[in-house]
Amino acid sequence: MFESKFTYTNDIVNDLIYIERYKTQLEYLYLPTRIKQEMMYKAKMKKTHFSTSIEGNVLSYDQVERVITEKGKKTKIDAEREVVNYWDALSYLEKCREEKRPIDIHFILELHGIIERRDIRKKTIGFRQQMPPGVLFAVYDSVTRSPEYIPPEAIDIEPLMSDLVAWYSKENDLPVPIKAAIISYQLVTIHPFEDGNGRTCRALATYVLMLGGYDFKGFNSMEEYYANDLEGYYKNLQMGLPVLYYDGRNNPPHLENWIEYFIRIMSLNAENIARQAEEATKNEQEKFEYGNLNKRDTKMLRYMLENSMDSVKTKDLAAIFEVTPRAITKWCSNWVEREILIANYINVRITSYSLTEKYKKMTLKDIGFIE
Repeated sequence: MFESKFTYTNDIVNDLIYIERYKTQLEYLYLPTRIKQEMMYKAKMKKTHFSTSIEGNVLSYDQVERVITEKGKKTKIDAEREVVNYWDALSYLEKCREEKRPIDIHFILELHGIIERRDIRKKTIGFRQQMPPGVLFAVYDSVTRSPEYIPPEAIDIEPLMSDLVAWYSKENDLPVPIKAAIISYQLVTIHPFEDGNGRTCRALATYVLMLGGYDFKGFNSMEEYYANDLEGYYKNLQMGLPVLYYDGRNNPPHLENWIEYFIRIMSLNAENIARQAEEATKNEQEKFEYGNLNKRDTKMLRYMLENSMDSVKTKDLAAIFEVTPRAITKWCSNWVEREILIANYINVRITSYSLTEKYKKMTLKDIGFIE
């Protein structure tokens, strides 16, 4: 039976606390539907782009987005198909979350099948098979071509995967982020597939976080951090262990290094998500607050803001707009009614108008002008 070994370090505990803080902050932050949909879309696009780029996909972010938005078209090259597959895999995870689909062997096989699909009508399902005599299955260094990692033999894959799934199903005491870190590490260590192990392990970690409520409203995208720190990513996954699985990885090592790295990336990502969501909400509120202004309104406001005016007389506004005082009086009544201006009186006669407190706070930038 697979057994997870690690010790809670100060770094792990501190970052878990930060993750909870940002998670709570997001839960209590109201996000308009449009903003939420935009952030979910961008996060999904980032996951697709960066998870595939980690494995060498050459498409830029803009090219990935174009492939996805035009995904009804037939893909021409492997890089395009790989991108579409990963996007579809993330969509599959969203559907599975709605159905509360548990993680089992068949689920992992289906997930990998979508990621490695060669034909849009078919899914590749199955673990890697035994290699021919004299042929070594290994992960090779792209430069030296020497083996970086020699995973377990094909005959051991199914029992190892069964142990991992059983561990995940029974392990209920660990924080969700740590479970995600461990299951992704062990999957890529078992290396159950001929190709697509990295993408599958990252997608599986994403699903664990989704099920546990740690995908931060669907905005989570840790792959961006991995892609920008590939050396650190692989170094922390390898943890300085021997190349051959049977030389020590078969007796699960202590995973503090990898868990610290995973949790740290998750904490940084959560902080960034919380900040972006807060800024988006603030911007949306400002747009809503001043969103009912027309060209006439903005011209009047610009005149008063640029000249730092505490009050304005109707004759000055009439000169600015080149209209009659009677017309301006009518417009001012409308601005008062809409709580943009307030009338200033001497006795019973209106002598000037001032901005209400709400509009005194606004800047030229709020109405589309550079200060």
